Amino acid sequence: MRIALIILFTQCAFVWGQKMTGFWQGMLFDPQQEQELIPVYLDIYVTNGMVDGKMRIEHNDGVSIFPVFGTFSEQELKLTTLKATWHYKPEYALTPNTYNLTYNPKNGYLEGNSDKDQFRFIAYQSKGVIEKSKTAYLPSEWLVRFKQELEDGISAPMIRKQELMQFKFQPVYFDYDQAEIRVEYQNYLLELIRMVKSHSDLRIQITGHTDADGSDAYNLELSKRRSDALIEFFVQNGLPKDRVDMQFKGENEPADDNSTEEGKQHNRRVDFKFI
Repeated sequence: MRIALIILFTQCAFVWGQKMTGFWQGMLFDPQQEQELIPVYLDIYVTNGMVDGKMRIEHNDGVSIFPVFGTFSEQELKLTTLKATWHYKPEYALTPNTYNLTYNPKNGYLEGNSDKDQFRFIAYQSKGVIEKSKTAYLPSEWLVRFKQELEDGISAPMIRKQELMQFKFQPVYFDYDQAEIRVEYQNYLLELIRMVKSHSDLRIQITGHTDADGSDAYNLELSKRRSDALIEFFVQNGLPKDRVDMQFKGENEPADDNSTEEGKQHNRRVDFKFI
């Protein structure tokens, strides 16, 4: 039994080592001065719990490339940078540091702190190699976008597709003759917003419905008010209006039998789908 556990642990460590191996991009920032965002790139190889590689930091007008070594165990990564092997404008060179980082498999981010200063480190797996180049790898706008994604709770790119594939729609139901969104649906709707904002090419379609009580014209207008309520909620919570498509069907597409109260409740709804 003990041998089996050792083998299992070794296999898990190997798998996680493979997942951590590669190129990471992200930023360093001082939580007290979040307007200063420093691009950081990490290229590491993890085997048998040992880590080696390089780190590139673009600071103000300078660039530094550091060799790094460390250890990885149970999603904890401890990295120490050695003296920089290359600088562009040495007067801007940063001093070596040790970083205590944790990989979060839920959101795909590697994050933690430096031991010598207040800098926070956060990065995600990407594609690239570290080169001796005095120019920035990417336009600075990506840092601002990355910071906004973190504030919106958006996961790392490699996680987003999985989240989208696993996401399950559910209708939002309304009280009789009402268009106000019930409180119990707010968390679900916020998650919908996060899904759409996680994919720049994604939009969401909302379709309002009613039960069969009342005239066709009245129900068509009521279903529109229900769709309008969802659009207002999305916009108020940071989703641009052009990311939403609205439809309203009145009583024309029931989900259940309008001859029962339970069926009518199922028909007083808004449905969703990604487009």
